Amino acid sequence: MKKHAYLIMAHNEPYILEKLILLLDDKRNDIYIHIDKKNKSINLDHLKTIVKYSNIYYTKRLDIRWGSYKQIKCEYLLLEEATKLQYQYYHFISGVDLPIKSQDDIHNFFDKNAGKEFIHYFKHQYIHDHRLERVKYYHLFTNNLRSSNKYLKKIYQKLHSITLKIQKVFKVNRIKNKQFMYGANWFSITDSCARYVLTKKEDVLSNYKYTFCADEFFLQTIIKYSKFYDNLYTNIDDDYHQIMRLIDWDRGSPYTFNKNDFNDIMKSDMLFVRKLSTNDKKHKDLIDLIYNNIKGD
Repeated sequence: MKKHAYLIMAHNEPYILEKLILLLDDKRNDIYIHIDKKNKSINLDHLKTIVKYSNIYYTKRLDIRWGSYKQIKCEYLLLEEATKLQYQYYHFISGVDLPIKSQDDIHNFFDKNAGKEFIHYFKHQYIHDHRLERVKYYHLFTNNLRSSNKYLKKIYQKLHSITLKIQKVFKVNRIKNKQFMYGANWFSITDSCARYVLTKKEDVLSNYKYTFCADEFFLQTIIKYSKFYDNLYTNIDDDYHQIMRLIDWDRGSPYTFNKNDFNDIMKSDMLFVRKLSTNDKKHKDLIDLIYNNIKGD
């Protein structure tokens, strides 16, 4: 039996995470979860009791900070754990995503497209705009740019701005003429691709330290210069069919779906939806609607 591994990076929203695990619970799936070290609300023992068919594995917990290279470390941590076994596909998703198709539909889709790599690329061209600043300069304060202390947050953001200005004055360029690609950090990749990415771990963690949001660069850049680039599912520019995720950047950063979007979501040909929330009843109701629709309740 060809099994899939789901690599979940979760930092909050225990209700959504529980529904996600229940929808992934299938004898053809194993589930690997990284819980942000700062989170105290997710009951790890409870999550293991709700599955009937899948195995759940927890990685060691990192203190993930938005924008920092620890997000890349987390992806590598999940891949390392999952590749101790062998799977047909490795799906990297967040704890605020849900499948919007049944497990039969999802497995049939990947069986039909076996060997394809599902990696998102933005406009399929090398980056020459302001995004390059994320890797061109040293970002020394990324761990604190979203500090819960609003005063410290302002201080670190100001320091961040000042250090970037100084580097621009002195024409710092840590990447020289290297070409980078850019896209969403979520993916579904084959076993051989996953193991290839792991061979690049040492270089990636060294080169992307002190970068900003480089989790949207490293995989795309690695794969661009590999044989796996020819196996991409689709080459349509900036199309989330590349990763079969329903993500809306037109209405948000990204947009958080609510129950008014339910019919459009379920009509979509995508396999997963991102992102969801329990911030209010309108958003939480959507989670229940999707769950009940997939489960047939």
